[in-house]
Amino acid sequence: MIMLYATKQTPMRKYDPQQPLIFTHIPKCAGTSIVRVLRHWFRGHYYHTFTDDRRGLPMQHVATRDATGQWDRNVQCIHAHFDHRRGYGLPYFYPEIQQYVTIFRDPFDIVVSMYFFAKGKAQAGKFFHEGNAIDFCSYYPNLETYVHEHPIWLYDHLPQDLTLYRLRESLAARFVYIGIFEDMATSIDCLRRKLGKPPIEMPLRNVSKYDEEVPESLRKWFYHNHPLLYEIYQFALETYRDT
Repeated sequence: MIMLYATKQTPMRKYDPQQPLIFTHIPKCAGTSIVRVLRHWFRGHYYHTFTDDRRGLPMQHVATRDATGQWDRNVQCIHAHFDHRRGYGLPYFYPEIQQYVTIFRDPFDIVVSMYFFAKGKAQAGKFFHEGNAIDFCSYYPNLETYVHEHPIWLYDHLPQDLTLYRLRESLAARFVYIGIFEDMATSIDCLRRKLGKPPIEMPLRNVSKYDEEVPESLRKWFYHNHPLLYEIYQFALETYRDT
């Protein structure tokens, strides 16, 4: 039995609009769709930074303090695929920022969606990594191979100091809000209430197409072998309606 050392009622961090906010974009969790939402809410104070895999360009770091050391009020929200393996993970890439939001999803479905997304890109000759075209399908000829051999990338997109020990307290201390992909309408409404933002309709884009069967036995295997990912999702399911 896994002891998480916190309860469902552990309060989430309260949003401080005087400090910058990080939206950590977990791949295949509607981050592309939420760009328009964040741009609408934060206007010119929203920064979307990213790597360019086709040209091999790294992510830029946004300065969050002015010349006097005070928070730069022009920087209110930073949105990125933070990736530890590439050297810009959380919390160390922005150690000064203490408040995060994100959208999460059943972690098995994240990995499955990424597989089919990458497979489709590779078949079209558009799958690049650090400036090089990659023959993804030769490395991972089917879904089962990918799920067994390469889910580690998902951990790189999470804060690197998360462990099962006191997991819920750690999440609540840092995250203002964790929404869920499976109920985006509620998640966006709860997020905007947390941030004090106006209502907005949520577009949904960038949906992967599946052309292989997804066996339920593979899902069970994944949950058993990746309990940290599973427990983060359970925490999000229990708290995402709280405002």
